[in-house]
Amino acid sequence: MVWEKQLRLRIQYLRNQGFKTLEEIVPYCEGASPSDVEMQMKEMGDNGKSENIASLDYRNKFFFNLPAPNPLYYQWWYTLGSQEEFVGKVLSSHDNAKVLCIGTPTIASALNSYGVDATLLDIDLDIINLFKKTYGDKNESQHYDIFDELPQELHNKFDLTIIDPPWYKEYFEAFLSRSIKATKDGGLIYCSIPQVLTRASISDERKELIEWLKGSGHEVLCIEKSSFKYIVPEFEGISFKEKKLDMSSQPWRASDLLVIQVKGNKELAFSGGRNNLIRSFSREGSQSIFRVFLEEKNIVTGVGPRRSEGFKESISRREHKEEVNVWTSKKDGFQFEDLNVVENVLSCWSDGKSKAETIEALQPEYQEIKNIVEKHDELLELWSRHADGDVRRTARKIKEINDSSHSQWASQPSAREYGSKTDGFRIEFQRDRDRVIWSSGFRKLADKTQLFPLDQDENLRQRLAHSIEVMQLATTISNSFGLNNDLVEAGALAHDVGHTPFGHAGENAIDRLFVALGVACGFNHYEHGVDVVRYLEGSYQNSAFEIHNGLNLTPEVCDCILKHTYCHSGGVGSHKDVWDKSKHKEYLKCSGFSHLEGQAVRAADKISYLLSDIEDGIRLGAISHQDLMYCRLFHRSPIDFRMKSDDILYLKFIEQRGAIIKLLMEDIILESSKRISSLTSINEVRNADDYCIYHSREIMADMSEIWEKIQVRRLHRNPRVITANLKASKVVTELVILFTLFPEYIDERFRKEHERLRTSGYMKHYESDCPKVNIPANFTSFLPLNFMIDFSTAKLNGIPIYDLVIAKDYVASFSDNKCNQLHRELLTSKF
Repeated sequence: MVWEKQLRLRIQYLRNQGFKTLEEIVPYCEGASPSDVEMQMKEMGDNGKSENIASLDYRNKFFFNLPAPNPLYYQWWYTLGSQEEFVGKVLSSHDNAKVLCIGTPTIASALNSYGVDATLLDIDLDIINLFKKTYGDKNESQHYDIFDELPQELHNKFDLTIIDPPWYKEYFEAFLSRSIKATKDGGLIYCSIPQVLTRASISDERKELIEWLKGSGHEVLCIEKSSFKYIVPEFEGISFKEKKLDMSSQPWRASDLLVIQVKGNKELAFSGGRNNLIRSFSREGSQSIFRVFLEEKNIVTGVGPRRSEGFKESISRREHKEEVNVWTSKKDGFQFEDLNVVENVLSCWSDGKSKAETIEALQPEYQEIKNIVEKHDELLELWSRHADGDVRRTARKIKEINDSSHSQWASQPSAREYGSKTDGFRIEFQRDRDRVIWSSGFRKLADKTQLFPLDQDENLRQRLAHSIEVMQLATTISNSFGLNNDLVEAGALAHDVGHTPFGHAGENAIDRLFVALGVACGFNHYEHGVDVVRYLEGSYQNSAFEIHNGLNLTPEVCDCILKHTYCHSGGVGSHKDVWDKSKHKEYLKCSGFSHLEGQAVRAADKISYLLSDIEDGIRLGAISHQDLMYCRLFHRSPIDFRMKSDDILYLKFIEQRGAIIKLLMEDIILESSKRISSLTSINEVRNADDYCIYHSREIMADMSEIWEKIQVRRLHRNPRVITANLKASKVVTELVILFTLFPEYIDERFRKEHERLRTSGYMKHYESDCPKVNIPANFTSFLPLNFMIDFSTAKLNGIPIYDLVIAKDYVASFSDNKCNQLHRELLTSKF
């Protein structure tokens, strides 16, 4: 039944768009009653749910990279909204249709992104090349002039043909004739036509076109008003400006949609000849901004190259203007007599040559070449406006310079999880570093505890300052061995993004809660840091350039985050323990030690938190001078902790901090150089017997002594730290349980962003470990559940693991202040 099939197609399309409930779907089912829609949804079951949602390549890889429009090809692109609305119509009305798009590249791209078999024919070779680059060999595309005969293999092949002819009679005749030949008997042609007030003669032209179609035996099914809107091309805006028309760049032009059913194979006679060959030229990376076009047409000026009069301000081809054989996407038109010269100059420019290099390259062929090139630049502004300055370094050049400064021990980037292309001015690890810096997780480190609660003193360390210190120390180590500093910077800045509010106290509370509830993988900030950058950061969910979960960092940076553990083996929290429980094994692949850059970050982390713990402890009076003197490290040269009677310990420590850093850094660089020198290849780093970058045994023993005597005995057992840890454990645990039981409390934006992870590998990891959890009643004693209306203790059992995971991710994302604030608002003040 046709009606039932169409309704099912509509429902399936809406489900693929993210609509789930009956209430959401019914308004878009074109009048179908709720009962009919519900019946179809029940019959379709999960078969109507498809994960084959558009890849969005049509937008990010194709539409945003379309070449600058050619004024003489009349290139007006459909708006994204128009593309998506029309593709929705096709998907919800036609099942498994073979589609031909002639002169409608944006529709062909959008359809292909939704898995529809769409072939593209277009006169613009740059568009065809972009289409092939975006979709590879999956879909057919051909460079095609509408006035050429349609290739035999395309005759009577397509169920649907979609066309957008330039709005002149000979083009409509040619486009429709070719479409009829390409479309199966009974198939449909969707044709954009100008609206009735486009120009004075349009109403008559539309009537003539429709009569022409009917007279050939084809059926006009309908004309849909204002079906497409167009983005105003730059060349049109330039013409308006030349005419002193005050127009914004907002879409103002629209077209109606003529729907034709092909009956028989009678073609339409049309006039018009083949276009002259037109070549386009552009610089690498700038094709979407500026193109120059050259037509094989001889023009005699008698004065050499000159600007064409009337071309720039002309809006319609009916306006008088001089002919051109060279023009630009900026609507500048020119007349050139010697087309060989201009072709050679444009070729040099598009190949990336500078003006001087172009003159040198063409010197043997032409006399007065310097004057010729200067004249071309004066008219076309090839180098003066549309080329980089000679001093700019491209991403390729930056990489060459960086690589030349690296040793054989430096790491190179592996492929990103979701792929990516260069932005032209940064290389891979630089982009990773910048993505970390602009992430919300990194920004929140400014209000996350290092050891002591931040409200005790404004000068105490927070995680952000610690991360910057780690970057400085790790970069110094990296420079000593010719490692990749960009990777070190990215890894150092990102290494703690997985920390919860209140530091290790919050981390430990979530871990113990998870284990108590039967989630064996538990929780640690190493794993959660990679969770954040691979899944939880939401800035690229709907980006103009990439669509994916997380930040799409390289595996090498994620490796830094996961493997900056205190030790390699030795129980909970060790490298081995973290790796064995990790959901990121497939992406990171290597279970061994981190690369040398990652080891530099790990070593710098240990130095930084040793110094910051001591500094903060002294500042708060938890560490005395005698405590320091009981440790060997503070007796080593060049450290001098002798105190005069009026000396202040904190100021003395600040005075000696540089000496401590000097001692530790000299030791780690000297000792690491011996270990690295014993290797024969970078490939041995991951499987070595121990860390290649770390301290000597003597200094390691000194640091262990400080850990036991000062950090554990004096700091971790300090009453203020214990109180802060008790409070953190209570606040974090209670909030996680509250949000698990009542997800309604979770911020709507966070909930919506997190929803996309339900079917991802992220949730599959937890579901395979523990699909449901039971919360013991005594865990909820802080809530008056027994007195709640309609609440039963049965609701504490069989809770989907997703509810616990989203609660954990929500709480872990908080800053210290946010966590305290929500606990006060939701628990302390309410109950």
